[in-house]
Amino acid sequence: MTNMLLRFAYEVQHRLPFNISPSTVPDDRLVELVEGPEALPPGKALDLGCGPGRNSVYLAEHGWDVTGVELVGHAVRRARRRAAKAGVRLRVVHGDVTRLAAIGVGGGYSLVVDAGCYHALPVELRPGYVREVTAAAAPDALMVLVAFEQQNTKGWDVSQDEVVSGFTAWKVTACAPVPVAEIVRYVDGPAFAKRPLVNGTYRARRYELRRLPNTD
Repeated sequence: MTNMLLRFAYEVQHRLPFNISPSTVPDDRLVELVEGPEALPPGKALDLGCGPGRNSVYLAEHGWDVTGVELVGHAVRRARRRAAKAGVRLRVVHGDVTRLAAIGVGGGYSLVVDAGCYHALPVELRPGYVREVTAAAAPDALMVLVAFEQQNTKGWDVSQDEVVSGFTAWKVTACAPVPVAEIVRYVDGPAFAKRPLVNGTYRARRYELRRLPNTD
């Protein structure tokens, strides 16, 4: 699937009636990292596939310099409106996560967040994602990646082996299943649309990775 076809497919999906959409609830682990007993100092954060700003706005509210990247124009506009309503500064770039340099995202990010972008890419586009994210991350950057190890899109599942072998410039420091109840809190929509999240059709894992120094 080409990037153009992927963009069209997701633009249509975001406009379907009765579809689920991201809620305003930030990722539990992100809250722990930002507000917990060993809180990270605010720095530059990159939110990949930021959608309408669920995690981006939260980070901006806590003093982070945030850039969100989103392919779907409808979601980009919602993220910008949400940031304006919250009174926070948030840069939202409408573009492709496999072309971060070309769309001017820049580098030096100490925190990278992906709460559902990588697993939404066809397998053939994932090496480009890894290459671009690695180039944008600062040495020793932390990445928090949530990816479905089982989903209803055949062939797009993300295994632990894929993450370990694909992110060669990173070290996986943590990996754990994401409870179903937690995933459900991250989306809004009617109960029937959430049913696949509850009945075992989808299973997710959360990875934490550290960018290794002096690697490309």
